[in-house]
Amino acid sequence: MKLLVLAVVIAAVSSYHGDNNPESNPSPWQVGKAYRYNVKSHTLARLEEGPNSGTAFTANFIIRVKSPGRLQARLENPQHAQINEQLPYERDLPENLKYQPIQNLDKPFEISFEGGRITSLNLPSTISLQHENLLKGLISTLQVDLSTYRNIHGSQDNYDQEQQQGLFRKMETDVTGDCEILYTVSPVASEWRRELPKFASEEDPIEITKSKNYGHCHHRVAYHFGIPEGAEWTGTAHNPEEDQFIRRATVSRILAGKLGPIYKAETTSTVQVHPHLYGKQKAEVHSHVHIELESVEQDSEAEWEKPEGSRTVKNLLYAMSTKQIATHDSSSSSSSESHEHTINEEPKQRSRRSMRASKVGAIQNYISQQKKHRDDSSSSSSSSSSSDSSSAYINDEMPGLNEPVYAALYMSPQTHTDKKQNSVNAQKLLQDIAQQLQNPNNMPKSDFLSKFNILVRLIASMSTEQLSQTSRTIEAGKSSNNNIKKDMWMVYRDAVTQAGTLPAFQQIKSWINAKKIQGEEAAQVVASLSSTLRYPTKEVMIQFFKLARSSEVKDQLYLNTTALIAATRFINMGQVNNYTAHSFYPTHMYGRLARKHDNFVLEQILPPLSEDLKNAIQQQDSVKAQVYIKAIGNLGHPEILKVFAPYLEGQIKVSTYLRTQMVSNLNVLSDQRNRQARAVLYSILRNTAEPYEVRVAAIHNIFISNPTGAMMQAMAEMTYDDPSVHVRSALKSAIECAANLRGPHSWELSRSAQTAQWMLEKNNFGYQYSFKLFNDGFDMENDLEIFSALSHIGSDDSLIPKFLKYSVKSKNTGWNKIQASVSSYKHFAEILKESMFYQQKSKSEHRYSSSKISELLNIKRDQSDPLEASFYVDLANQQRYFTFSEEDLRQLPNDISEYFKKLEKGVEQHYTKILNQAQVSVMFPVAMGMPFIYKYKEPTLIHIQGKAKGEFTRPTKEQPQYSAQMAKEVQFTYARNIDGDVGFMDTISNQHVSVGVVSKLQLNVPVKLDIQVKPKQFKIRAEPLHPEQDSTIVHYSVWPYSAVQKKDSIVPISLDPTSKVVERQRKILSVDTKFGQATSTVFQFQGYSYSTDFKNFGTVFNSPDFITNIASIFSQQDIAMTHFNLRYLAKQSQNMAVTLRAVYDDYYNQKESGELGPAADQADFSPNSEARRQAIAKRVSAGINTAKAQVVDFSATFEGSHKADYVLTAAISESPVDPKVQYALFAGKNSAQHGKSQFNAVGTAKLPRSNALNFLQVLDNDLKTTFEADIKFNHNANVHLQAEAERSKRYTEELQNHPLAKQCAQDIARNNQYTHTCHRMLVLAHAPDYMKLSVNYKDISNAYKNYTYHAYMFAKHLGFWYADVNPIKTSPEGKVEVELEASYFDQTLNASMLSKYGYVRMENLPIPRAAPAALAIYQPFQPQERVANFYTSHQYQPYCSVDGSKIRTFSNRTYDYTLTSSWHVVMQDEPQEHGIGAEVVVLARKPKANQQEVYISYKSETGKDLEIEIQPAPEGSKQPRVNVKTNAKKVSEGELTIYWNDVEQKPLLEYYYQQDGALMLNIEEYKFRTVYDGQRLVVLASENRQSARGICGSMSGEPRDDYLTPEGLVDKPEHYAASYALNDENSDPRTQELKAKAKQEAYQPKNKYTTVLRSDPQWQQQMSASSSSEEDWGSETVYRSRSYDKQRGPCAVKQQVQYYENHGEICITTEQLPACQSHCHGDEYRIQAAQVSCRPKLDHQYRAYRDQIKQGQNPTVTGVPKVKQFKVPTACKA
Repeated sequence: MKLLVLAVVIAAVSSYHGDNNPESNPSPWQVGKAYRYNVKSHTLARLEEGPNSGTAFTANFIIRVKSPGRLQARLENPQHAQINEQLPYERDLPENLKYQPIQNLDKPFEISFEGGRITSLNLPSTISLQHENLLKGLISTLQVDLSTYRNIHGSQDNYDQEQQQGLFRKMETDVTGDCEILYTVSPVASEWRRELPKFASEEDPIEITKSKNYGHCHHRVAYHFGIPEGAEWTGTAHNPEEDQFIRRATVSRILAGKLGPIYKAETTSTVQVHPHLYGKQKAEVHSHVHIELESVEQDSEAEWEKPEGSRTVKNLLYAMSTKQIATHDSSSSSSSESHEHTINEEPKQRSRRSMRASKVGAIQNYISQQKKHRDDSSSSSSSSSSSDSSSAYINDEMPGLNEPVYAALYMSPQTHTDKKQNSVNAQKLLQDIAQQLQNPNNMPKSDFLSKFNILVRLIASMSTEQLSQTSRTIEAGKSSNNNIKKDMWMVYRDAVTQAGTLPAFQQIKSWINAKKIQGEEAAQVVASLSSTLRYPTKEVMIQFFKLARSSEVKDQLYLNTTALIAATRFINMGQVNNYTAHSFYPTHMYGRLARKHDNFVLEQILPPLSEDLKNAIQQQDSVKAQVYIKAIGNLGHPEILKVFAPYLEGQIKVSTYLRTQMVSNLNVLSDQRNRQARAVLYSILRNTAEPYEVRVAAIHNIFISNPTGAMMQAMAEMTYDDPSVHVRSALKSAIECAANLRGPHSWELSRSAQTAQWMLEKNNFGYQYSFKLFNDGFDMENDLEIFSALSHIGSDDSLIPKFLKYSVKSKNTGWNKIQASVSSYKHFAEILKESMFYQQKSKSEHRYSSSKISELLNIKRDQSDPLEASFYVDLANQQRYFTFSEEDLRQLPNDISEYFKKLEKGVEQHYTKILNQAQVSVMFPVAMGMPFIYKYKEPTLIHIQGKAKGEFTRPTKEQPQYSAQMAKEVQFTYARNIDGDVGFMDTISNQHVSVGVVSKLQLNVPVKLDIQVKPKQFKIRAEPLHPEQDSTIVHYSVWPYSAVQKKDSIVPISLDPTSKVVERQRKILSVDTKFGQATSTVFQFQGYSYSTDFKNFGTVFNSPDFITNIASIFSQQDIAMTHFNLRYLAKQSQNMAVTLRAVYDDYYNQKESGELGPAADQADFSPNSEARRQAIAKRVSAGINTAKAQVVDFSATFEGSHKADYVLTAAISESPVDPKVQYALFAGKNSAQHGKSQFNAVGTAKLPRSNALNFLQVLDNDLKTTFEADIKFNHNANVHLQAEAERSKRYTEELQNHPLAKQCAQDIARNNQYTHTCHRMLVLAHAPDYMKLSVNYKDISNAYKNYTYHAYMFAKHLGFWYADVNPIKTSPEGKVEVELEASYFDQTLNASMLSKYGYVRMENLPIPRAAPAALAIYQPFQPQERVANFYTSHQYQPYCSVDGSKIRTFSNRTYDYTLTSSWHVVMQDEPQEHGIGAEVVVLARKPKANQQEVYISYKSETGKDLEIEIQPAPEGSKQPRVNVKTNAKKVSEGELTIYWNDVEQKPLLEYYYQQDGALMLNIEEYKFRTVYDGQRLVVLASENRQSARGICGSMSGEPRDDYLTPEGLVDKPEHYAASYALNDENSDPRTQELKAKAKQEAYQPKNKYTTVLRSDPQWQQQMSASSSSEEDWGSETVYRSRSYDKQRGPCAVKQQVQYYENHGEICITTEQLPACQSHCHGDEYRIQAAQVSCRPKLDHQYRAYRDQIKQGQNPTVTGVPKVKQFKVPTACKA
């Protein structure tokens, strides 16, 4: 087979005679002929509707063929005209255009050609570059190359010269780039004569079409910056992770004779893009060049005289300078097409078929080269033809550090000199902008933010010297007392930051070094640089990094951290991440700005950061360590794994928090799809001996790195058996969410997750456990996509997570992230509480105090690590990172006190910040030789100006309550523009032609505030800052426009009189309404819109995804002119201030006689009336035994000439020993203008007696609740409600037959009444499933009666197909009846309503799964606790039960154990010294088989203590005996006993007995509760998480933690329980034996760390022997060096030329590299860049070189080099 292939190759080569025959490359130009062409071209910019803006060009084009391969040409009468009007048809120009002559464009010039291909131009030196590009556009249209020059070889490419038909592809250069062209040559229809009437008698022409593939180019001319991730603009998006951002096409059509001439040639470039990046309604730039032959004549005239000076232009590429652009005349060797992207992603597995295709392509390429005999061309596959080598796309010289980059402005050639007017214009603009800030009402109209962008453009065009001069004149305003001058400085500072040029960076550096900006101000400036700096050269990146580590920066709070984070992010984007380095920055203009394989990151960036981290950890400086971890992670280089390895492997001891941070900060590397990072993360996850926090952090990043299907399935299996609930929960949530992703960007992750979704554990975990949630809102119709992720690491000592990160990404703005982490939330809260509130410990001696229990059982609590915390935010392209230590948090109250000390004297604030949340620029030439320009910006302003004065009183021993008050004047302004501009630079008239859309949003709040805060009271008074001035509070508008502006104009488009706004004929919405007249505070909402988005507000929320719906509110799908204002009309308002008050009161131990009675009118309308609150509290407490009443009172007072008071007072009263719950509500209005009106309502609910412990007894009892309410309003109007709720027989039978009920019955038979199964059934059994409501009304107005009709219609339509409607069945006037029947097991509801309008029944309506928990009438759990427990696996309010023979811990572990006569510690918690929290001890024992005794010791934070002994009920009684010793006062006894805490003014202890005799004990209002019936004990607590000890476990939420005893871990339940038995006079001998055995068998828990990419020597040697010379390293292929020296000797590093074979090529290094011989192996490795030269495998010379290397020789090779990475040893050993 090999011989056959070789024979075919040799035959093909020998049979080909080359293409030197002129007939194989015919020319359309005949020597001695003169061709006169008529040129008509235009370029237009347009939206889908509205006027077109553009330019038209016309001329006569004379071409004279003086000799073969040489043309003389010139334009006659070149003219141009401006267009800015509505065109009847898209591409037809109006006939009445006013053309103007063009100067200096009629000079003769020469064109060199070969066949139909243009090879070079010779132009007069007087022709400008702008005119040169225009000529290139015209000449490109006439280029027709039917030769085999640079053809792409594929089986589908063909051309028959004789028939002159075919279809083939080739690389061809024209003004828009050197790209692949699809040629089609075909006959033309007979009607061609109509098209060419002047040549109707000639032979039939042929039609040649050319279509350009911009996805495959060897050379581009373009400028781009800020392209969103995945946005495709160079070609067509094929990858699922790509979005078609810009659509671009260039098509040419030529009619030519078979031997010439060209009769007609047309080229059309069309570019489409949405002004706001993505959306349906695209803007379009259409460029058309039309050249038509007028005549062909014999040319006998002398040659035109050549001008004195000329320049040679070597190609047709768009020129930015007179320096010639080098192009590569290489063609693609295979038929496959590709993008030219260099995506920083792992190489995917290639199929055998594709490998065969590559080999065939290499052979074809070799044959092609032999045919063409061109030594200077190099072959490459199509995949490499578009590589981003450093020289591939250099179109302009990169200016120095002190020069602006002119290409960024318009991509139009211009002189590189400073314009003196720039500085003057900038200062004028600054004064104008600062003036407008003083009156925000006028900012939208004056286009404030557009002026800021113009200012940024002016600054971007300044050199360092000019910028420095401008700065000196403005910096003086920084310390001025003049607000305008201050704002001038701040606006200028931000404009320099947003400019992104190298001079701007130098200016910011000088400000920081001179300390002209410092601290937080400098931090906010530096934070923006990572996204605004446009040119990440090596020099700039190193300068930025050195600035961040300089002494001037390191010593400044906030600046030091921010600068380091920003610098490392910039280095990642500009160097480490190949994707962003290529796609985000202008590499198509300047080439890659830093050499791809430069090792400066490894040599100059990473080592000092690594050393800084090491020093910070040695000094135990967590604040600095966290910053360095974040900075190292920000780099995203694979080598950071080695930096973190010693800490992750445990070689250097660090806290679990810092190790978690290290793993979490591998997110940047993971996002780059680095396989090594994924392997490390997966190894950490699989190590069950790691702390759960570290493992969950690994899970979060694994899903960023796109795990394989095998990994997904292994992780799915872990959801069943992993020891950590947090890990199981995180894995299940992540896989489930990933499998449900639907967006194209998530396709790969979703498919992998779907392979494992079916394997997941079916039970749900609580929301308090760790999780990873994904959500993608994908709206294909409106081109919207939003991806969000929520990462959560749960706490073991709190329901609040240790780590929480929310990330959201849209197509437009990229990622926005917010993240908070803390080593221990409980510790965090304790520190704040300790610092903010006064505490007093009780010194009473208890028999079994918490400290004594610790001493008896040798309970030694781990010394808690110092607190560590951080807060990270990445919003609006600003990364801010704040780290905290325990010392910082303890200092926080002092910092607050210092601030309030300043506040007492009064402080003033003046803050102005303007930044661009996004900046996108794309520019490239179109057919006419003019640059297409797309600019997108989101300038955003935050302006705060005001002053404040106030005071704060901290709690003390004498006054344990806090209070605060503040008076503040503030002018707050937020403004944001979304500005998208699509157009081109008219290089003839030097005007910027564009269409676009500006969306404006502004919020303006000028207000005076007076705020007072006291315990249970809040008051705020607000009034306008300018009481006599109307204010625009909210402005929103959308302005589509068409414009033609002079280049460098400083007038915003909206203020340019030539600009035209796109309007439609009919407004969709128009509104002008006023409201607030009732309060004499008048607002006006006024505006209109032509957009169909406002036709129906419901369509705004048509997406099933919530986040997408929210985003759609702020982005129009149908772009049309829109304008809305919400204004405060001060001149029409009689009331100028409003005072809002909120008060809460509670009244304990209320013993009011009487009844609630019906609703009645109130006389007291005064705001914040204590008398009214007391009266309503007494009323709702009437008839309730020992009631507790709670009252809330809200009021609003509008102050002015028409004063008005609005009050709302509500109260509820209940008692645990009374079945009644009573309510009252009063709402009143007292207006000087409208008089008084009020609304009163009262209600009474009678609850059934519940049974707390026995499920079977609950089923035997009826469960019935009644409710009655009376409502009175409008003097006589009355509504009366009566309702009953009960548990139906059907539901009772369902409960009895439920499998859990049967399990519970078995447990009860074993004397275990409160197992978790029984608890669940108890909740279900207390939930009523049937309710009937009757509403009677009388004397109400028709308006209110209509509500019954609306309720009927709502019910009718709500049910949809669930509904059954009977309009005949009605109820009497004044009555409505409602019935509800729930089926909790089916999660459905049947509902019916009967009214005078008819009967509606709806069946099988869905209800939440937590419905029975919410509706159950079950003590001691409150409704919110039951619902929260449902969603948190009973960890919101944990409970522990000590039953007959089973114990259930707080963390859901159930084990068998029976108490003995020994006291057992049920629960014990002892706060650390000077710590926060109550001391708790609960002991239990069984002196007899069915009797349990309980002892409780409790010491509160306020110095109150309790010692409680509980014994079973004596004979003849149901009620257990309770003995209480306390320093609190007993204020009530009888059915409800209350001991009062006089410090906090609330009960310290309440206890009572239920109907079945169970004792309910409540300490400090639900902080600690117990239920006891003489045989069993149930304990409810929630503030002792992770600190509790005893047989009820540690309350961490992890069942695995409930095996830890004072002596260590034990495996047997009897050992665990016996370990907490006390050894006293009542001790049980058997229990003491078990305790001793437990101590003997206990073992200590130990974390075992994960090795990071470490292999033992033997494994390494075996892998080296068995692997090929090629391996994957990060995002690219790395080749391993090898020594071929055959002489066996001592193991040492040898120098050897290396080779590898890949894709049909042999590649050989141009230098020798370190290597080890085959009998040795490397000790350590490093990555080294080396140049290689590649040739096809059929190249005899390179095959000989390869054989020499195999013999150990070191041949020297030459050729076109490229850089590859090699893994080389630093040492060799046996």
